[in-house]
Amino acid sequence: MKNLQDDRDSIVAKYSQTVWRLALSRTRSEDAAEEVYQETFMRLFQKERSFDSEEHRKAWLIRTTLICCKRYWSAAFRDETLSLEEVTDIACYPDEDKGVMEVLLRLPAKYRIPLQLYYVEGLEPDECAKVLNIRPVTFRVRISRGKAMLKEKLKGEGIYV
Repeated sequence: MKNLQDDRDSIVAKYSQTVWRLALSRTRSEDAAEEVYQETFMRLFQKERSFDSEEHRKAWLIRTTLICCKRYWSAAFRDETLSLEEVTDIACYPDEDKGVMEVLLRLPAKYRIPLQLYYVEGLEPDECAKVLNIRPVTFRVRISRGKAMLKEKLKGEGIYV
C-alpha cells in the first residue's frame, strides 16, 4: 500500500513540468517561477482535495498556477528577469521547437497563455476556457488570433509554418 508521501511525489513528478513551464512563461523569472511552483503544490497538499479525474486535477493545478502568478505580479518584488533566450533554454523545449517558443513568449499573455495551454499542455478547449475563466467562444477567438499573430511573427523570423 502506497503511503501519502509516495502519492504526493507521484503527483509532483507527473505535473511538475506543466506547472514549471507555465510559471516561467508568466513570470519570466526563474526565482519567481520557483516561488509560484512551490506555492502551487503547497496549496494542493495543504488540505485534502478530491478530484473527479486526473484532468480535473491538472486543470486545478493550471488554474492555481495562474492565480499564483497573478499574485506574484501584484506583489512589490519583481527585480530580476531573464531574457527570452534564457527562458526558452530553461523551459526544456525540444531544439526544433525553440524558435517557435521564443516567438510565442513574445506574444501578449492574452494570446500566449491560451496557445500554451491548448498546444503545449494539451488541454481540451472547454477545459482551457474554464481554467482561464473565459467563455469557450472567447477562448476560440483568442486561439485564432494568437495563431495568426504567431504565424505572422514567425514569418518575420524566417520560420514558415
